Amino acid sequence: MGNQREYIASGGFSAYLYEDHPGWESKTVNGIHGKVIKLKADKTGSHAGLPTYANTSDMYFRVGKDGSVIQGKVYISRKMCIDFDWSHTHTNKGLGSDGKSFQKGVIHVQTYRVEKDGTTTRLSNNARYMNNSEMNKYGPIIKAFNPDVKFRP
Repeated sequence: MGNQREYIASGGFSAYLYEDHPGWESKTVNGIHGKVIKLKADKTGSHAGLPTYANTSDMYFRVGKDGSVIQGKVYISRKMCIDFDWSHTHTNKGLGSDGKSFQKGVIHVQTYRVEKDGTTTRLSNNARYMNNSEMNKYGPIIKAFNPDVKFRP
């Protein structure tokens, strides 16, 4: 698990920046494999975000300062594509945004655009609630890691 510099397209990474978070077991729900990870350099595992690239999981999750899971990312073909976040209040801001706000504890979804140079840009100004398809597909694994999360206010 790592970022673009360490990513090897044929598999693995030149260096692994993340590790399994102690006290959390990986789970597979509805065929989706997920695990809680942390940046190796982050002693508590609650300060760093999630990696750009995955190794063997479909979803990675991270914990907050209180030790509960607060965010999950979906990876397709090992690259991040959907961010489910409920760690904070989020408001869509900037040019072309709708100004919608999402309260802490309720999932807001952000997707990514792949740029010509291969980097990704999170579309933070266009966050939205989970759609029915996402709730059916990803909701059960998210709830397996944090049963208190809400999909709608």
